[in-house]
Amino acid sequence: MNQIHNRNTYEISRQFGLNLDEMVDFSASINPLGLSKKAEKKLRENLAAVLHYPDPQCSALIKTLAQFHGLGEDQILIGAGSTEFIYALPHVLKIQRPLIVTPTFREYENALERTAEGQTGGVHYFETQEEDGFELNVESLLFALTRGYDALFLCNPNNPTGIRTEKKDLRKILVQAERQKVWLILDEAFIDFTEEESMKEEAGASSRLVILRSLTTFFALPGLRVGYMISNPQVIKKFHQAKEPWRVNALAQVAAVESLKDRAYIARTKELVNRERERLIHGLRSIPGFIPYPSAANFLLVQLHPSLNMSAAGLRENLIPHGLLIRDCNSFHHIGPFFFRIAVRSRKENSVLVKILRQVCKDMP
Repeated sequence: MNQIHNRNTYEISRQFGLNLDEMVDFSASINPLGLSKKAEKKLRENLAAVLHYPDPQCSALIKTLAQFHGLGEDQILIGAGSTEFIYALPHVLKIQRPLIVTPTFREYENALERTAEGQTGGVHYFETQEEDGFELNVESLLFALTRGYDALFLCNPNNPTGIRTEKKDLRKILVQAERQKVWLILDEAFIDFTEEESMKEEAGASSRLVILRSLTTFFALPGLRVGYMISNPQVIKKFHQAKEPWRVNALAQVAAVESLKDRAYIARTKELVNRERERLIHGLRSIPGFIPYPSAANFLLVQLHPSLNMSAAGLRENLIPHGLLIRDCNSFHHIGPFFFRIAVRSRKENSVLVKILRQVCKDMP
């Protein structure tokens, strides 16, 4: 298995003698506003919930999500982060010959390789190309789905590229998946910033669509681990039967419910990220040799021009003494050593990053 987020912040803080609160983590794409103030208040009021077992059905959270998305409660299942479902998928759906659109989140492959089903026919890849800006070639993918795969893993917007696949193209892919009896595993962990492209409305009527959603990044809840699945009621029932009880703790349920109800926080988040993302792109473009890609998420993929004679891993190491962490993309399949990913954070933090990047480049021999 690849290292989680390369070296994690705890390991780096120990090695370099940095306090965690002195570090600015651009490697994790978490809401720059932090936790919703209403959710924080509700957490403080409900600390006594740790004295009781959590609701194993997550009833209040499911009801809130159903209202939030306009879906039936029987279409939603809660988990300890969407990663829980990624690791359950190969077992529950008995996946034997998966196809993964790359470069993308490495946990799909890790989960498949840990199961006998996933190893039976091997993991296969559909590569998006650097020369195409990592845009998905939909027609080529539709043809690829005729080659006997039983599951397609697609992230939208994609991690780490930030590229969005339009809903009209996703519908074409779903039609082909149903025709070829292929499970379409659609990871919408970063769809909150472009909700109109979500396929959630198609999930109820489809026999082959499984959508994974996260509450970690948009609502700044990485330490509480909560995510959910959207699918048709029969698929949800199948996963529910395979699920361990009490997987989602009581405080995670409280925080998620209150965050979803905080519509002002949601609106501020979208406005902030959309504004600061464009400003960060502009700042990066002002540094010779830095090539940021367009993004529909709260992070950016950036390429270093080979003329800089520096890899993304090298840049990452140079930034650590400054208390800045970025994610080099070495652990992602089918992407070169000159790519790194950074989160969109506050204006002040983004400005500091651009300033230090410029300084690091000037100090290069």
